[in-house]
Amino acid sequence: MAIIPTAANTPGRHGAFYKTRVVIKNLTDIDYGVWLFLYGREGEVSRQVIQLEPREYRSWDNFLEQVFSYRGNGAVIVSAGAFNEMLTDNRQFSLTAEVYTDSPNGRFTTTVVNGILPSSNIVVEEAFHSGITVNEDQRVNIGVFDVDQFSESITARVYDATGAEVQRIDFHGNVWDQKSITVPVDNGYIEWKVSPEVNLSLFLWAVTIDNKSNDGTLVWAATISRGSDGGIFFE
Repeated sequence: MAIIPTAANTPGRHGAFYKTRVVIKNLTDIDYGVWLFLYGREGEVSRQVIQLEPREYRSWDNFLEQVFSYRGNGAVIVSAGAFNEMLTDNRQFSLTAEVYTDSPNGRFTTTVVNGILPSSNIVVEEAFHSGITVNEDQRVNIGVFDVDQFSESITARVYDATGAEVQRIDFHGNVWDQKSITVPVDNGYIEWKVSPEVNLSLFLWAVTIDNKSNDGTLVWAATISRGSDGGIFFE
């Protein structure tokens, strides 16, 4: 199973229209169906099944539109079989996903999945993003995908370089959501708090976007676990 935590088929700020390019390749010598589960803010929106022949390579330049006929934002779970299906063969596939927008100066992309994404982002107590800057030249969006809808609340506290809190952003009850940091901040950081404190399938991200080109960079949150001896481990 693989997860595309954030995908788009929607207009954005400063004249952008964001689409998602997805590539899936069957790495095996067997044919099988790949299940695709689309989630929005309120939960599952749609599901589709695509058949992959042995070693077949499939690509979509506007994945949400072409596969789901969906306009908006969300997340997609990609599974080599239905949920809870007992697989008797090794159904391996590769996956890449990028959100992009075209402009007079060319295509600008944000890599979401490039074959290196954990199946779950384990948050035990807290997580952080650093180097957060919002000004006239760039904006920052932050998002969550709570696969199992386990969290009661998720809070992002935004701090400036002096450690002063400048904004609090709350996420309540949504499976997928993305919001903007709306206050100026220079080289600040985000402290994420999750309740309850253990969540085995939660994705947290921040996307920094250039206001002129709409080029974006996505960064996953650095998570922290604390050992029984009080030691801190970054994951």
